Amino acid sequence: MKCEQARFLMMGYLDGELDEKQKAEFLEHLNSCPDCQAEWPSFNQLKEESKKMKFRALPEMYWDEYWQQVYNRIERGIGWILFSMGAIIVLAFAGYEVLKEFFLDASQPLVLRIGMGLLMLGFIVLFVSVLREKLMVRRHDKYRRIIR
Repeated sequence: MKCEQARFLMMGYLDGELDEKQKAEFLEHLNSCPDCQAEWPSFNQLKEESKKMKFRALPEMYWDEYWQQVYNRIERGIGWILFSMGAIIVLAFAGYEVLKEFFLDASQPLVLRIGMGLLMLGFIVLFVSVLREKLMVRRHDKYRRIIR
């Protein structure tokens, strides 16, 4: 085993993620390599320091204040509008490509081709709208983790 590979396995060893073969190879290398032995204490210290670190969640009132600011609401609204428009354009193009022969067929009545285009476009707009609603509701659904 080379030192580079051993360094890669050091954190895996400390986290208990190595299988028996990897553990044995790593320990054999560690016992025979002075360079890796010199680095080993710093990896142990890093592991101990990372155990002490705690994620501190921001209180809900700060999030409420953040979302009440006009700029943040406008920014999010514009983002959703652009996402919706992009999704509608891409899906409409895909629908057109699938039905291109129908739309370009002059033997089909014009009113039928227009109606089919409007039907497809309406379906796409509704699909994007429902998808956006589901994404927004999912984030705020307090029962989503309940298994029935």
